[in-house]
Amino acid sequence: MDVGGRFAGTVSGSMNMLGNLGGMACPLAIGALLGLPGHSWHVVFIVTSAVYSLGAVCWLFLDPVTPLEAGKG
Repeated sequence: MDVGGRFAGTVSGSMNMLGNLGGMACPLAIGALLGLPGHSWHVVFIVTSAVYSLGAVCWLFLDPVTPLEAGKG
């Protein structure tokens, strides 16, 4: 609610939708990685750790103090 302000529902819905899309795409991506010749679970763990690391870096740039509405006006 701090970031979304009066658009808190929209922000929450967008986060939920993207999280669910990621949850749907993950098993498909793992199956595709394991289906490639010469790939094993090691590749899956490396890709997964890279995605989580990218998420952690993106989290550093999140500004929970500035609301979305601050840019308007």
